[in-house]
Amino acid sequence: MRPEPLDPGTWTARPAAVALAGGCPPSRLVARLRAADRPAVLSGDWFGGGVLVLRRPLLVREPADAADGFDDLVRLPAVTAPPLGGPDVLGGGWVTTLGFSPGTTVLAFHGSLLRWRVKAGWTFETLGLPGHEEADAAELEAWRADLAAAEDDGDDGGRGAAAPDLGVVGTREPPEVARDRHLAAVEDAVGRIRRGDFYQVNLGTRGHGRYAGEPARLFARVVERLQPDRAALVTGPGGRALACFSPEVFWTLHDGRVTSSPIKGTAPRRAGETDSPALRGSAKDAAENVMIVDLVRHDLAQVSEPGSVAVPELLALRPHPGVWHLVSTVTSRLAPGVDVADLLRATFPPGSVTGAPKTAALAALPALEPVPRGAHTGAVGLVTPARGTELAVTIRSFELADGGLELGVGGGITTDSVPVLEWYECWHKAAPLVEAAGGRLDPALPRSPVPPTPGQRASGVFESVLAVRGRPLRLAAHLARLDLSTRELYGQGLPADLPDRVQLALAEVEVEARAAVRVAVRPAVDGSSDRRPEVEITVRPLGARLERCTLRRAERPAVSWRHKWVDRAALSAAEVAVAPALPYFVGEPATGVTESSRGNLFARGPDGVWRTPPLDEHLLPGVTRREVLDLLADLGEQVRVARLVPADLQAADAVVWTSSLSGVVAVTAVDGRPLPAPPALVATLNRRLGV
Repeated sequence: MRPEPLDPGTWTARPAAVALAGGCPPSRLVARLRAADRPAVLSGDWFGGGVLVLRRPLLVREPADAADGFDDLVRLPAVTAPPLGGPDVLGGGWVTTLGFSPGTTVLAFHGSLLRWRVKAGWTFETLGLPGHEEADAAELEAWRADLAAAEDDGDDGGRGAAAPDLGVVGTREPPEVARDRHLAAVEDAVGRIRRGDFYQVNLGTRGHGRYAGEPARLFARVVERLQPDRAALVTGPGGRALACFSPEVFWTLHDGRVTSSPIKGTAPRRAGETDSPALRGSAKDAAENVMIVDLVRHDLAQVSEPGSVAVPELLALRPHPGVWHLVSTVTSRLAPGVDVADLLRATFPPGSVTGAPKTAALAALPALEPVPRGAHTGAVGLVTPARGTELAVTIRSFELADGGLELGVGGGITTDSVPVLEWYECWHKAAPLVEAAGGRLDPALPRSPVPPTPGQRASGVFESVLAVRGRPLRLAAHLARLDLSTRELYGQGLPADLPDRVQLALAEVEVEARAAVRVAVRPAVDGSSDRRPEVEITVRPLGARLERCTLRRAERPAVSWRHKWVDRAALSAAEVAVAPALPYFVGEPATGVTESSRGNLFARGPDGVWRTPPLDEHLLPGVTRREVLDLLADLGEQVRVARLVPADLQAADAVVWTSSLSGVVAVTAVDGRPLPAPPALVATLNRRLGV
């Protein structure tokens, strides 16, 4: 008679395996699994590779929070003798979803499983728990029958190959609202990094769709098409399920040896590509990866033998469905007496999906991400009494419940992150998953930058740097922006000696220019050549700084203005059309006000809040704009990244535009409507900017 399961830590086990006949493909069997049996599936590189199928758990725990379940995972049967059938027999254990958000953790203990490997085919494995002999025998026969039935389905049987009923996957709120929220969150995170709150933080958003079918059917289809490294299906109560297709190992633990493989750094991967020079050469992605490697080293050092933490692989380029990733590997040996629960307390949640330092990043996430992550960015895997533990980071995953589907997507933010590129990266990662599941992404969620016109690209890009009494202001930030544009547009960065060349150009200017208090330095990248872009530096004296102006609405082509193009013909034409005012531009209704022809716009509303439009494709990410955002916060002003419409400018109690050469310029009228006198704050900002 089967005993009442209470505590696996009090049980004993003698794992054993039985070979099964037949050649049923794993996807066909998995597609037949039903949520009512609480199935779990691990597919890919788990425990040497293959597929593990488990169902009807002996014991289920649903702790309120992931940390509340750590101690359950060390309650394992004692293995009393070598496994029957070979040393690699698993037999069963805790299948676990450790969710990031409360209420998303599920632990299920299984006493047997079905296993498929390429060379061995199917085997039935059991932990051999005393009193479970009859139940194991019945489960073995049930699996034999299911394998035979699945094999009879045939290739066109409709279960594994048919497209699940999954349609459009998009955002719960209008796409432009979700986009603006994410762009603003990225800027908020960059501001916090600049203030020293943390060095890096991972930010995500969530996609939503409808799916009312069996979770296993969806899982089987995606695995069959993408062949992910670490796929996992875990079914929870009420048909709720996690279908994870992760490329990332959180950590594995075998015989006291820990291996973690954090991923940081992503680039699109097109069909047929065998390399990604852009990702290999990305200083931003490399720095992000190294920061997380240091975090993982720190986490593991807390529970490892002194001197055992090592990094045998750093910044390896790896292909995954639809993307390239930079992957590093960190290893260590656990200190005596340290168990799985101790290791989880030191490392969970994974550093690659939180930030560095982890504690500071976690504290900031509620403000940066108003929607809970769910199970996304937690961990999923199997804890066994005989063969150790393997966990993957819960990314590239669907969370299924009540006929709905959600997926979390995100990326790491550093001080030089480009907000709209971070938004594109989210959907780059989601697209292969959605398409493999038989659905499609909402067309309103673009995954790539707006291309420049041939004329823009050929003209090149440049920077305007203000030098005051021979000292260039914010030179590093300007050259960093120019370098990002040059890498994105022309595939190569700026020469390493460019800062020295700027200083040399300042020292060699004509006598009259050298005597000027204010000088404009212009490094320009020539985009007309297929060879390495050439950089020309020019210097010219400036007159008195423009302090006030009026604005009037004008038109310009609807192309990407995220780069500082040498070709300013469209901007100059708009200036002529509205002179003596300066033009400001408005995109489609979802875009609203973008910028002026000379700089970025800020408006203070009647509520006292300063607002500036988010950094999408339609405006330049101004160096001075970023500085002013920081200064306003530093001065105790309320400031928000949010859309503006022309009526907001006309009704504002203050409007300014910002640029490197002019600082903060007060606007006295918009479209002919006078504005109140500029606030004294404008002078304070210019004094702090040093212009």
